[in-house]
Amino acid sequence: MRIPQFPILSPQHDATHTSPLSGTLAMLPALAAASPTLQTSRPVSRLRRNHRHHHGVHLHLHHRFPPLAADGGGRGRFLLVGTYAASDGSAGQDVGSPESMANSGSAYVGLFVRMLGLDNDAHDREHAICTLWHYSLGGQKCIDEIMQFPGCISLIISLLKSESACACEAAAGLVHNITSVKLYRDVAIESGAMEEIFSCIRKSTITPEIKEQCLCTIWNFSVDENLRYKLLGSDMLIPIVRFLDDEDIKVKEVAASITSYLTLSHSYHGALVEAGVIPKLVHLLQTKDDDYKSIRKEARRSLVELSTDDSYHALIVGQGLVRIPLVGSSAYKAFRPQPHSWPSFPDGSEIQRSSRPSKYGATELLLGLILNEKKAEPDEAKINAMIGRSNQQFLARVGAIEFDYEGKEQSGSQRNDHHTILPWIDGVARLVLIIGLQDVSAIAKAAHAIGDASVNEHMRTSFMEAGAVKSLLQLLMHNDVPVREASAYALEKLSVSSEVCEKIRVEDGRELLVNVLKDSDTPVEQLEKIIHILSRILDMEVSMITAPDYYASTGSEDIADDEKCSQGNVDGELNGTSQNLLKQDELDSCSDSIFDLDVISRLIKVLKNHLQACKKNVLLSWSI
Repeated sequence: MRIPQFPILSPQHDATHTSPLSGTLAMLPALAAASPTLQTSRPVSRLRRNHRHHHGVHLHLHHRFPPLAADGGGRGRFLLVGTYAASDGSAGQDVGSPESMANSGSAYVGLFVRMLGLDNDAHDREHAICTLWHYSLGGQKCIDEIMQFPGCISLIISLLKSESACACEAAAGLVHNITSVKLYRDVAIESGAMEEIFSCIRKSTITPEIKEQCLCTIWNFSVDENLRYKLLGSDMLIPIVRFLDDEDIKVKEVAASITSYLTLSHSYHGALVEAGVIPKLVHLLQTKDDDYKSIRKEARRSLVELSTDDSYHALIVGQGLVRIPLVGSSAYKAFRPQPHSWPSFPDGSEIQRSSRPSKYGATELLLGLILNEKKAEPDEAKINAMIGRSNQQFLARVGAIEFDYEGKEQSGSQRNDHHTILPWIDGVARLVLIIGLQDVSAIAKAAHAIGDASVNEHMRTSFMEAGAVKSLLQLLMHNDVPVREASAYALEKLSVSSEVCEKIRVEDGRELLVNVLKDSDTPVEQLEKIIHILSRILDMEVSMITAPDYYASTGSEDIADDEKCSQGNVDGELNGTSQNLLKQDELDSCSDSIFDLDVISRLIKVLKNHLQACKKNVLLSWSI
């Protein structure tokens, strides 16, 4: 049978190159004979497009290859090999689908695999690896054709050490595509692919294209939970975290995806935090460029997973982010905006009316416009609370809250899909909005989230300014037990702040707490939290009497202003305390109203439960 002679379609082939396989190359189709050194002969990675999934792993495909025809026309279809009839040696047929490409190219796969041999010329090996990389983009069937040859994976991995950037990139890309198939991932690891990829990515002269392909391979490794521990043992976490700041946006995207998978294993959290991943993820999440959409998604997922640990959640809150429970967009349908009235701040205090109304009614139209009255200017905390409330109420009215999460399937049992992350201004307002809805489950989740986020004074006062204290006090009388317990938990965390304790006292929360304490149906766990809140309020009131000057200097503006107006005594002693400070007789009456027989009996019940718990712990320690 006569072997037909195939024309070489690329005029840019290096005709001066000679090797033992040069005669064979002259008989191969277009892509086989094209020079791999050409910039247009390599596929350009498009991470955000054309993803094909194999066993849950991302395999990036590309719908176009560069034109190789002599006339330069780009027809945008797969062109790997030409299929010619024996009677027609001049006309070629373009292959227009991955399936037909695989059928027509399978006959030449063995030849290109043989060209990877170490005894071949470096130029031929580079040409073969580039062609096989192109061929592997056709899908798993093409990868199966390549992997049917024993030992080919070792030859591919050996080219990761090549001094040619083109050959190294093609080898990394081919390993990336091979490891996207779970069946061949273990084979590649046994052949040393992971170690060679790690070594390649540590090179100081690595190009962005090679870096991208190596990270994509690590991404495939990170999908497998059993392989993540090798990443930790190889000291690759620090380079991966460093790539989150890379100049190439594609490298950032892959690094963020790897981090997202690594955070699924809680044993990685400590190492990731020590590598400084939280500030970098926060920075990526706060970047507003359109090109960062997928990066923001991966960064948010990583932060949500890290926030499951209380200590790391505090670090995330310290960066200005709040974890928000996803309660479903249907829960917000119960939101009803307040009827039109004179506006007030989120904490319930009214915006002061101007004592000098304008001639043409500008102060009525522009609410809060007060001329030449500096005392009426709201502080920054109130302004942020108003901004957050306006944003979240607007989204609730138009039905845009959690709209992106509706109708989407869960990404897996490992992924925490019940929370999201928001900037603190919007996050605080969102949680306060949720506890005002009718959904009992949503209210309990939001109240518990308020307690979890109250890790510093800034967050505690922010929730107070947003109106959370008044709503939580009302929820203590809710019919649902989990709602009452979650509200008590949130108030306990908030009451660490003396300003919040003062707010509770102003809202008549002390009497409400006493009534809850006297209720025989109140669970013991909730009683403990109520007792903590009351003890902090009493300690604050005692301190206000014993050290009034300190509270006058560090308290609210009203306390400081009232102290300036107080009368000094004739003997030159300290000025009188603020009119808002409690008198001793008020404190005595407060103590008398709290410590009655009902309260004492409830306290005894709590003590008995604590004693029983202590006995169990002691017996357990002795048995050990």
